[in-house]
Parts: sequence; C-alpha cells; structure tokens
Amino acid sequence: MRYWSLLLLMSAATASAASGPIAEASAQSAQSEKDGRSFFLACEFKRAARAFEKAVVQEPERAVLHYWLGKSYARMAEVSSPLTAPKNARKARRSLERAVQIDPKNEEYRRELIDFYLNSPEWFGGGLQRAAALVKESEVQESQLADSREDHSGASWWIEWAVLRTSGAIGHLARNQ
Repeated sequence: MRYWSLLLLMSAATASAASGPIAEASAQSAQSEKDGRSFFLACEFKRAARAFEKAVVQEPERAVLHYWLGKSYARMAEVSSPLTAPKNARKARRSLERAVQIDPKNEEYRRELIDFYLNSPEWFGGGLQRAAALVKESEVQESQLADSREDHSGASWWIEWAVLRTSGAIGHLARNQ
C-alpha cells in the first residue's frame, strides 16, 4: 500500500513541476490581458499597450492580444503628439494586421483594421487602397465559402418526386391485388 501512495505522490509532483512554468506563463498572460483591458477602458492607452505587449510575449499566437494591442496603439496615435503619432500608428497597424493574419475569419478584427486603414493617412500605414483590398479579400473569402457549399435543392426535389412516385406505385399495387 505504501508503494502505491509513494508512486502516486511522485507522479503528482512530476506533473505539477512539468506544467508549472506553462501554467504560470498562461496565468501571467491572463493577468496582463485583464490589466490591459482595464487600462484601455480607463483611457490609459500607454499602460494598456504595455500590458498587452507583456501578454503577447507570453502567448504570441493569440489573435485577441494583438487586436487589443493594436487598438491601444491606435488610440495612443490619436491622442499623442505629432512626433510620436506615426510610430504608434505603425505599431497599431502591425498589431491589427497580425490579429487578422492569425484569425482571418474574425470580422471584428477585420472591421477594426479596415477602420484603421480608412482613418489613417498613408504615411501612417493607412489608406483607402489598403482598406479596399481588405474588403475585397473578405468578399472573395465569403464567395468561396458560398461556392463550397453544395446546393441540395435539386436533391430534395428528386427525393420528394421519388417518394411520391413510390407511394403512388405502392397505392397502385395495393388496389390491383
């Protein structure tokens, strides 16, 4: 009995040691994300950007972190001096583009990036042509999705016709017997 208890304790300790750094990094990222959203809602965009940058370092493939980081930099660009606005706008564009790259089907990320393109001059990384290209890319993806869906309307008509035909044939057979 003691052998099994010792073995169980050893395996639990090993599992907790192995998942410790990963769980800690995830917890730190979650806390940074929470802090970033709080700072963003309080209009403390610089602090929000720093918090989201920390979270992105911990989890670089989470689109939502890039999205919020981009939004933070975009708001910083809006309220900052003419000297720092271009730098913040470029960071915003890169972060928003990364969010869309990671999760291209997320319409909220696409809308935010399109809005950025429309409201930013070309030398900030925006422009009407970029917005139009993103809208067109979105429309192409939607049409490809629609084309990939099979049209079953003909199949349902055929099944309905076959059922009616069969039931009529069965009724005909029943009357003739």
